[in-house]
Amino acid sequence: MLGLMGAIRNALLPRKFRFILEYAEMEPNPLVDMISRSCPSLCGLQAATATRWLPSGHAQTIWSSMADFSGVDQVEYKRKLIMVPDGGILSIDTAPVSLADPDSDDTRPTVVILHGLTGGSYESYVRNCVSKLSKPKEEGGHGMRCVVVNFRGCANTPLTSAQLYSACKTTDFSSALLLLTRMFPQSPMIGMGFSLGGAILAKYMGEAGSHTPLIGAVTVGAPFELDSTANALESTYISMAYAYALGSNLEALGRKHMDTLALSPDLWDALEMAFRIKIHPDKHRPISKYQARDPKPGTLRFIDHVITCRAGGLPTPYGDFPFPSAKAYYSHSSALHLLHKVARPMLALNADDDPVVPLSTLQHMIQNLQSCPNIVLAHSRCGGHLGWFAGHAGERWIHQPIGEFVDALSDAFTQFADKVSHGLGSGGPRASPWKTGTVDKRTVQVELLQASALPSILGQDTTQGASSDEEAMMPWLKTHVLTHVPLVHPNDSPKATEQVPEGVILSLTLYSEPLHPEVGFIELPESITTASSTVKQLAGL
Repeated sequence: MLGLMGAIRNALLPRKFRFILEYAEMEPNPLVDMISRSCPSLCGLQAATATRWLPSGHAQTIWSSMADFSGVDQVEYKRKLIMVPDGGILSIDTAPVSLADPDSDDTRPTVVILHGLTGGSYESYVRNCVSKLSKPKEEGGHGMRCVVVNFRGCANTPLTSAQLYSACKTTDFSSALLLLTRMFPQSPMIGMGFSLGGAILAKYMGEAGSHTPLIGAVTVGAPFELDSTANALESTYISMAYAYALGSNLEALGRKHMDTLALSPDLWDALEMAFRIKIHPDKHRPISKYQARDPKPGTLRFIDHVITCRAGGLPTPYGDFPFPSAKAYYSHSSALHLLHKVARPMLALNADDDPVVPLSTLQHMIQNLQSCPNIVLAHSRCGGHLGWFAGHAGERWIHQPIGEFVDALSDAFTQFADKVSHGLGSGGPRASPWKTGTVDKRTVQVELLQASALPSILGQDTTQGASSDEEAMMPWLKTHVLTHVPLVHPNDSPKATEQVPEGVILSLTLYSEPLHPEVGFIELPESITTASSTVKQLAGL
């Protein structure tokens, strides 16, 4: 009843997006001073008014996820595919297209973006920021390069490894940064992450500390304590709807890539429990069933418990998988316990009425900010999850404070570059591993096979992202780079009835970090027909 009355009140008297700033109380605080000078939207001086007909966090969130935004914030990307040392593939989408090719002299800032759970560069909340940040300054934009890192299996990115991605896995983002700092060696880079992507970015910032080329970061609607977030999602009947919706999205992603995940025998039981489909080749063996009552099947916690705990990352010594339970995975993956190690300016944007990441889940973060001098948490009373729709037309507004912050970061870096090692003005090209000479180089072999070479668990067409007249090709790593991570191949499928004829073998260059061999990239030829032809459609064009 209180929620209904509040929604009615907000519809009659719409609230403004005024932020409360939480930060370490210290003098001086250069980050807070910069925000006070350069970010009026964060300081309440240019706060927009929430849309009257979206009067609650639920309304803002539902509108964000279900409304048709294909006609606004249209973006065209140029896609690049890279393979990482365990054989997985990431797609890198860059806008504007004119700034996508390598440039060793370009000093304009690059914003590196991580999307939310099962999302991609096509998401409306991503395009809203990309369209504004990448627009030329003379047209009212910020004149920056925007690069969206699409996680494994997302946004028509082929899956060629027996693992997806997770909040615990930051090596894929590190691999993308290694590529980007080679392509644009003079460009100061700023990280941006939405929801789960924000959680991954925050964890990366804490792990990397001062050893990152980023000059700063912005998280939007990010959960910093995953277990408390999952508990909040399961606390009421209304919030459970979000738990089931997020679980359904993650289940759909796993089901889409079941043929590749099934290449690992270690995942057969998990896949059978999650999807209730026969995977094991032994016809007399009954399907593995999930017997426990908790987590509830279909929820996000259930999918994380059954699938993500096993397929969300690398095993030791390259990672921490598998985990025995979703709770253990959440505890280990949360960025909260690493925030005090963040050495670059980081702005965290959240909304108090976010039904996915409510204010209650941020309390431990707020209490610990005194030991986090490089972080400012800005939370508004309203905005929902990745919403912040303003005005009569219901237009997204959150790009405004984000744009002010990244502009200020860029200006501060120009002013203080080469003078500080931590905090405002630190990082940048000089912190790139390419400048310190800590990158290894070797030749590896990659096999190109038609997508149809991957046997289908359900007997369906497995072509991924192919055009009507040319079947997609899928690259498979043949050179075993990581000793403790088995490579997978279509011949490993439980549905394989005969050996797949050898495909085209390419000799390509792998660049990797010597101390972290799981971080690296292989640039795949542009001639590979995979998801690249669908980028315009994904972007809403």
